[in-house]
Amino acid sequence: MKKPFITIVALLGTLTGLMAQDADFGITAGYMNARGSVKVDGGSFSNSESGIYAGVVADFSLTDVVHIQPELLYASVDGSDGLLLPVMLKYYVAPKVNFQAGPQFVFSLEDVPDDFTGIEFDLAGGVGVDIVAGLFAEARYSFQLNNSYTGSEDVKVRGNYLTIGVGYTF
Repeated sequence: MKKPFITIVALLGTLTGLMAQDADFGITAGYMNARGSVKVDGGSFSNSESGIYAGVVADFSLTDVVHIQPELLYASVDGSDGLLLPVMLKYYVAPKVNFQAGPQFVFSLEDVPDDFTGIEFDLAGGVGVDIVAGLFAEARYSFQLNNSYTGSEDVKVRGNYLTIGVGYTF
């Protein structure tokens, strides 16, 4: 788990260095709903739990209407902890309203059983609003693309996340 995480952090550091001309840095936090689903033997089971997330955010302006926003978030849902690393492409459809889409990596901070991976690759999308200078609100939904189950059985284990939060850039 450490090697992919270190690689991603190094890539973000490189991206930060290349695009540091017009960047804002800040904090974000909010509500998270995590839904897990398991498909096995023709049946499907799912469960949903709520929790919180908090972390740091960077916003790099590529143009007036296109930004890249990487984040590093700590999430806690029903006693399970993880790190989320979304890298969102933001497109401003109005001066204070943007649509977002991009990959999200999720790293479990819990012990992972055999035949499971502690790393998820998600696709996320959402909407954001710049309320006043520096203060913003966002809502996103992400769904897992890879299977968390790595064993030999025909089992599919995936998670989806809804996040609603606020943040402030300095």
